[in-house]
Amino acid sequence: MRLNQIKKDGLFRVLDLNSNNACISRLMSMGLLPGQEIRLVHKAPLGDPIAIEFNGCHMSLRLIDAAEIEVEKVQ
Repeated sequence: MRLNQIKKDGLFRVLDLNSNNACISRLMSMGLLPGQEIRLVHKAPLGDPIAIEFNGCHMSLRLIDAAEIEVEKVQ
């Protein structure tokens, strides 16, 4: 599933990223790589943007960019 499709807060593992997207490339340089666990912390009232946490960093991410990140739910 894609990060923009997540309905609830929770912990997810990154499976794949589109490094052609400039925003995603920036996140990759900050340590967001396949295998990294990320936490969906918050969604804005209208759904866009979302807040994620990884490596102790909190980031706000637009849904159009979140669609470039494939994740799986961590049990």
